[in-house]
Amino acid sequence: MVIAAVYFVIAVGAAVMAGRNLDRHLQGPRLRAAWADGLTAEAQCVSLRTEEVQNPEGGPAVYTHPTLEFRTDDGHTVSFEERQSRLTPAEGDFVTVYYSAANPKDATTRAPSFGMRHARTLITGAGSFFALVTAVVIALVP
Repeated sequence: MVIAAVYFVIAVGAAVMAGRNLDRHLQGPRLRAAWADGLTAEAQCVSLRTEEVQNPEGGPAVYTHPTLEFRTDDGHTVSFEERQSRLTPAEGDFVTVYYSAANPKDATTRAPSFGMRHARTLITGAGSFFALVTAVVIALVP
């Protein structure tokens, strides 16, 4: 029983750390901050930057990162490079961006989604559930 309890505590801790790490990797805090105020603007693509990298299989992969420019509600012009979206507008195209009044430079074109808003909670919850099931099995096996 003690082994099951120790396992459960360690496994839940690992689930919490995995949820935090995934959330940071997916830029969850930055995205949630951009979505929190509910502010949107129409941004224009002012330039495109192409990046060539190797994919996991060793082959070439090309990513295009648009530089977008928009005007905030208080009249400031903000320019930022979108790196987290699959968005590939042509120069001159307009797209909707989400931003916070406190930090408009952290704007994003990614629309709010349930998964991104709750990724940390979902991963932590799933890991904790599996930790509980495994701890119960460990405690019941003679």
